Amino acid sequence: NSSGFSGLPGSVRTSGGYFSGAGIDGCWWSSSPSGSFAWYRYLFYDSENVARVDSTLRSGFSVRCVRDAE
Repeated sequence: NSSGFSGLPGSVRTSGGYFSGAGIDGCWWSSSPSGSFAWYRYLFYDSENVARVDSTLRSGFSVRCVRDAE
């Protein structure tokens, strides 16, 4: 897209260990903590909206690695 980030739907792993949303949900951890939780970003498959949601650290989301420009 125009930002240069192509967020593919990698699904999520719930705190109970189940996978959900394969091919639909795109969720990425944020580096910002929220108390005993952590933030993640949710990309919607059917809109341009992005949500910021907190979740228990037992959940599993995708990780995006970013390298500083030299």
